[in-house]
Amino acid sequence: MDQQKLQLFLDLTETLNYTETAERNYMTQGNVSKKISALEKELQVPLFDRSNRQIQLTEEGRLLLPDIKRIVRAYQVLTDSLSEYREKKERVLTIHTIPTMPNYRGFDLLTNFLKQHPEIHLNLKESEAMALGNFEIEKNRVYFFRSLREQTEKNSIITEKDRFVAVLPKRHPLAKNAVIALSDLADENFLILGLAESPYYSVEELCREAGFEPKITYQGTRIDLILRMIEEGLGVSLIMEKSLGNSLSDQLVTREIEPTNESFLNFYLSEDADAPAPKEFFQFLQSEYSNME
Repeated sequence: MDQQKLQLFLDLTETLNYTETAERNYMTQGNVSKKISALEKELQVPLFDRSNRQIQLTEEGRLLLPDIKRIVRAYQVLTDSLSEYREKKERVLTIHTIPTMPNYRGFDLLTNFLKQHPEIHLNLKESEAMALGNFEIEKNRVYFFRSLREQTEKNSIITEKDRFVAVLPKRHPLAKNAVIALSDLADENFLILGLAESPYYSVEELCREAGFEPKITYQGTRIDLILRMIEEGLGVSLIMEKSLGNSLSDQLVTREIEPTNESFLNFYLSEDADAPAPKEFFQFLQSEYSNME
């Protein structure tokens, strides 16, 4: 049985929204719909009631939900065991990372390491909502994540800092200002990067600090989509400056905001790691930073 179909089913039982599930799994809504329909055909039962505006689990779907969760968990245990064995044997470096990693120095460090170690295979897994404490640590995985406080864990290495900036259309009245008081954006629609259940790096808290509750009209995981929506005049956004890279069109501008908030970019590896590839990578990182001191 196709595990992706089962995982999409579980995701859809949480969101009850094809669009949100498609975003969370980096797929189109049409592909999600096709895979759910294929699973229903395979099981020969309807899993979702689509007769109303908001879909709901059918009685059959509720009946199968615990078993499908069990199958997905068991399969994950199986693949994790094989993956750990393979990583030790074949020298695989698995890194869980935010999608915008190529815009940061951490990516340069990674590529320099791989050039020196062509025998090591890279496995990247992306998640925008990563923050230490919000994900389950696996001992032989490296994590590249963003945090709003300086990490003091023994096996955490800070590569650089970043800060919030406002992204708005060039034609916006405030675009002429070099620095924007965040309170001046109080009446704007905010387009936020991040998952609905995990507000993006305290945007809401930052706005409250400036004296207002932000009107969030969209929250998603694709930065390109958010930038296009800003171009179309659907709102503004607060985004970490370096995560934008070279993705801004000539129709958009970034402006400093007051107040703003800093974030720290970090690599992390569990102290009990015993696979050679992640240990060698962290030794490389520690060597690079000791040479800089």
